[in-house]
Amino acid sequence: MRPAALALLLAGACAPKPDMPRQSQRQTIEGLTLSQSVDGEPRWTLRSRLAVLREESGAASLEAPTMEFYRDGRAVSRVTAAQGSVRTDTHDVRLSSSVVLDSLTDRSRLTTDELLYSSKAGRFHTDSDVLIRRPEGVVRGRGLDASPDLSVIRVYDQRATIKNGAPR
Repeated sequence: MRPAALALLLAGACAPKPDMPRQSQRQTIEGLTLSQSVDGEPRWTLRSRLAVLREESGAASLEAPTMEFYRDGRAVSRVTAAQGSVRTDTHDVRLSSSVVLDSLTDRSRLTTDELLYSSKAGRFHTDSDVLIRRPEGVVRGRGLDASPDLSVIRVYDQRATIKNGAPR
């Protein structure tokens, strides 16, 4: 082998290797339960059949998540969805696919495709279509801000309100 060719071969062998893509660090958790309380009083509990935590994104994807919200130690509402995610740093929750929020205090029911819960604000938000059924009627709209028990609701782009006798 010629000295120049040998030098090139050795230089190639000693050259730093390009960084290999870092493999995604993920953890699968069966039966995840996450809770928030203030001064010892429970505020909410999140449960998911299966959660996949991806450390690099700071979030966990959720399968069939359910959240319960509490006031004075009693459950006041429950929300379910087919899928969701939770941020590990803020505990903000995104629920998607067949989202249903039931108020256990006044029998209201909210249905939508996506619902975001801000843990800091303690409120729900969506820009998606919403349908709210209450004993006194039905409200449809696009976009919403609401308290977890649906006692305070602001519906944006409200399209129709049907009072008593509305089909359920």
